[in-house]
Amino acid sequence: MKTSRSSCKRVDCSDRFKCLNLPCEKQYANIYFARSAVLRERLKSTALSKWGSSYPITELAKLQIGVKSCIIGTLFKHAELQPSILKEVSEEHNLEVHPSREKYISESDHLILEDTLQRISLTGDINPQHFYTGTVIALAGIQDKPGQFHVEDHAFVGFSDTSIPPSIDCDKYVLLVSGLEFGAKNENIFPVQLMIDYITGFTGNEVDHEFSASISHVIIAGNSLSRETQDKNSQTKAKYLTYKEEARTVVAAKTFDRLLAQLVPQISVDVMSGKYDPSNYLLPQQPLNACTLPKAGSYLGSSLHTVTNPYECVIEGVRFLGTSGQNIDDIRQYGSIDDPIRLMEYSYKCGHIAPTAPDSLGCFPYYETDPFIIPREQGPNVYFAGNQPEYACKTITDDADRSVVLVSVPTFHSTQTAVLVNLRNMKCEPLSFGGLYIGDPA
Repeated sequence: MKTSRSSCKRVDCSDRFKCLNLPCEKQYANIYFARSAVLRERLKSTALSKWGSSYPITELAKLQIGVKSCIIGTLFKHAELQPSILKEVSEEHNLEVHPSREKYISESDHLILEDTLQRISLTGDINPQHFYTGTVIALAGIQDKPGQFHVEDHAFVGFSDTSIPPSIDCDKYVLLVSGLEFGAKNENIFPVQLMIDYITGFTGNEVDHEFSASISHVIIAGNSLSRETQDKNSQTKAKYLTYKEEARTVVAAKTFDRLLAQLVPQISVDVMSGKYDPSNYLLPQQPLNACTLPKAGSYLGSSLHTVTNPYECVIEGVRFLGTSGQNIDDIRQYGSIDDPIRLMEYSYKCGHIAPTAPDSLGCFPYYETDPFIIPREQGPNVYFAGNQPEYACKTITDDADRSVVLVSVPTFHSTQTAVLVNLRNMKCEPLSFGGLYIGDPA
């Protein structure tokens, strides 16, 4: 029985992440000023509705000891173990090098709040390992001594307004996948080929074909190439030893192109750049160059779209906003929370995709705006992060019944799992190609 694939209307909304001739000589202080200017106004209304006149909003310079106040500013975490340029200098001079760590946290970490004029140390009900540098936040409490503020409560920017997706009569899915990692030493192409065959209807029975035909769009959320393709040792070898060898990046890119060319004739695909893909290092990462995909590239502009990281789009009225995972991975390194959903919830509620940029996460030195701010007027219905250790999904809702679906997209290379998002009811479910098993909706 022949089945036809569900079509979908897709609109790319990522213009603010596209960097065209952006100067890089500016100071990074400007992006913090731009971030604070926008989020401070939103936090004023949040603080007023939460605390009323019990904690009047006060500038740091006008705080009085023993008087209840609400202060608004940008958090800075003083972390002793945070890497610095001194480490690179020590490597150059063969001095003792600090070992690499999964987390850069210690008991001596403490938080500081800054506004445009000054800063103040924070104590009280605020755990340094649950908050992160770059977060614009409102704090309620008392200045108990000069230069120190005792926190009693806190408030984030909160939820953005979201549009209600139009009703859809039948199930229609968007497939999210990340971390294909071609070029890894233990590369296994079979699960990727199985996924492509399943999506395109070349495997399974009639029930599988009918279900796969309801997948209307695919988003590949970065790291299509493996970290192991960036082999620094090969760069130090004599050229006569490697002149017959093809760079691992080139081999991996060819494999990705060949498999992608099987997919794009059948379904529309967005390919996001990732940390180990051939794109710029600083966020936002720009779309992959067409020359990296000579075979699949013939579909560019029709069913294939190379897009930015972060990436925002509207599919059948459902707004997706997501990253290839660098923002969540970086936050994880500077706190005690490991759960990607909790970290994504923190990011969403503080109104910013990458709060730790540019402190510990590289980004372009914007000086008039901060593109990583989640707009108040138009927030996402689905907020996702790729290349995470495991699949997870959670729907969070505020008092005004505004909701957003948080999706942790696992690394496919290690989990053989993709994620399906049903545009009809916003339910998510994992799709595993370790045994071709579709899990229960989350």
